[in-house]
Amino acid sequence: MVKTSRVDNLDNEHIEELLSDINNDDTFHELYLLLKSPIYALSLTILKHREDALDNVQDVFITIMNSIDNYHNDHKPMNWIFTITRNKAISKLRKRKESFDIDDYINKVHFSNKEDIILFKFLMKDLSEEERNIILLHLLWGFKHREIADILDINLSTIISKYNRAIKKLKEMGATI
Repeated sequence: MVKTSRVDNLDNEHIEELLSDINNDDTFHELYLLLKSPIYALSLTILKHREDALDNVQDVFITIMNSIDNYHNDHKPMNWIFTITRNKAISKLRKRKESFDIDDYINKVHFSNKEDIILFKFLMKDLSEEERNIILLHLLWGFKHREIADILDINLSTIISKYNRAIKKLKEMGATI
């Protein structure tokens, strides 16, 4: 017997029925129980932070409630719901980006000594803010270039070229990356 994922078992017709009666508390609760896991999984994939992903799940359900009049019955409610999830998560990442601080990243990386921290700060200061953000998001947070393009709202090819230029600058300054 082949085990299918919970997302594979989601019945679009049933979800549409639940959406049509979402103002009923029991219906909303059933919809929440059915969708909280896939929404959380997508949120966590984008945000890479448990608490932010949990917050995003709540935000998504609030948005669903407030935007139900904008939903067009296209027999693809999960597309609509996952679009809301993705957009909310990317919005959170953009807000996070606005408060990037190099010390936040240093706390996430295990440096062997204080000299390495000083060297890291020295190397990073010679990069533009955009290059620094791309490097930090990719190397320290583990985001893929496509995800960084979405977060920073920059073309993917621009992200890749800026990343490569930043790496080249760091190597020219003696960094071993």
